[in-house]
Amino acid sequence: MAVEDLDKKLDSLLSDKEVNWKEKADWRAKNKGWLKHSRKIAIKINSILKERKLTQKKLAEMLEVSPQQVSKIIKGRENLTLETISKIEKVLSIELIHISSKESVSDSLKNPKVIVFHFSVNPEIQAERPGNYNWAFEYKKNIPFLASPIN
Repeated sequence: MAVEDLDKKLDSLLSDKEVNWKEKADWRAKNKGWLKHSRKIAIKINSILKERKLTQKKLAEMLEVSPQQVSKIIKGRENLTLETISKIEKVLSIELIHISSKESVSDSLKNPKVIVFHFSVNPEIQAERPGNYNWAFEYKKNIPFLASPIN
């Protein structure tokens, strides 16, 4: 096979689109924090759907959103609003985010220090697969999230 034939073959295999892997990698790095939480929420929702034998389409109907929106949510690629999280919690009768504070609400509004997100797995899943599934994630200004098991 001549070099020209190899060049033609290679050109036919290459995409016409510019590869933007650098932009995608930069975007993922910039959005790492919420993507991590979105994936955890996605895992929990996927587990519930499997457990209850619900389809993505049925969840979309329950949430009154498109199936494409549900697909993004359960892939962990959607920056969920509190409104969307609340709707999911309501239609699935689950708790995705629990926020607690040692201070009173008025004190924390005046001087916010720590926000705690408490994620927990359905007790039935814990019974099937023993282990510590309860974790608290603390956010402190300018300090990365700290994760610790809840006993």
